[in-house]
Amino acid sequence: MNMLKKWLCLPCVAVMTLAGYVFVTHTDAQESTLPILSVAPELHEGIWLNTDVPLKLEALRGRVVLLEMWTFGCINCIRTLPYVSEWHETYKDEGLVVIGNHYPEFTNEHDLANLRANMIRLEVNYPVLQDNDRETWSAYSNRYWPTMYLIDKQGRIRYRHIGEGRYQETEQAIQDLLAEPYTASESSDETETPEQLIHSLTPTEPLNVRAGAGINFEKIGIILPNEAYYILAEQNGWYQILFDGETAFVSAEYVTTREVNIGEILDLTDPEEET
Repeated sequence: MNMLKKWLCLPCVAVMTLAGYVFVTHTDAQESTLPILSVAPELHEGIWLNTDVPLKLEALRGRVVLLEMWTFGCINCIRTLPYVSEWHETYKDEGLVVIGNHYPEFTNEHDLANLRANMIRLEVNYPVLQDNDRETWSAYSNRYWPTMYLIDKQGRIRYRHIGEGRYQETEQAIQDLLAEPYTASESSDETETPEQLIHSLTPTEPLNVRAGAGINFEKIGIILPNEAYYILAEQNGWYQILFDGETAFVSAEYVTTREVNIGEILDLTDPEEET
């Protein structure tokens, strides 16, 4: 049934193609003809790979976000990845942020080590959020692998495509949304919103994960540099994190921590600020 469900995305692609949108090439900054589908739900607080800071859509206002629902065992997903990676490389300096939301279909796809290995094998070069509990998947009422969403600079879903294909149309939509002007909304009440701090860590070297706060507890895994984990608590020089679906602990001695306002994430992920 699962495999049937995966292949059933193909008829849906045909329907969406027939009911597709009109794409217009923009040479100057102007509003796109792409419809506003809905406000984009926020990303959940999971494990982040290929980035040393967790990402939040609220912090990415002013950027265009390509969010793809995928899993490494889906052949349809695998065929889309070269296009997604190319868009990341081509448009990241122009304001595109590509995010892969990895929701697994089969048991082996839940394993963090398997996800890491397959991201290397498939040359995934952009941030990926592990969504084992289908939190982000469900927030978007998603049903199929793969599904691509384009989120505009105001945080609204403007384009959705299910399955393979329509690569030229998708790239045109990216270009259209990047060309749109952006002005921070006066109705957002940003000055009245309390600071939303994100407490996260990334290891400075490969680091053992243990079942409790101390080396006398069982080793249950390993975390790597260029991965971001939310700090749940601190205990006797150890940080508590969520790891592969359970709470775990890592030594505070070998990690870099961040305590940043959600609004600062945009600066931390700005390509021009990287060293």
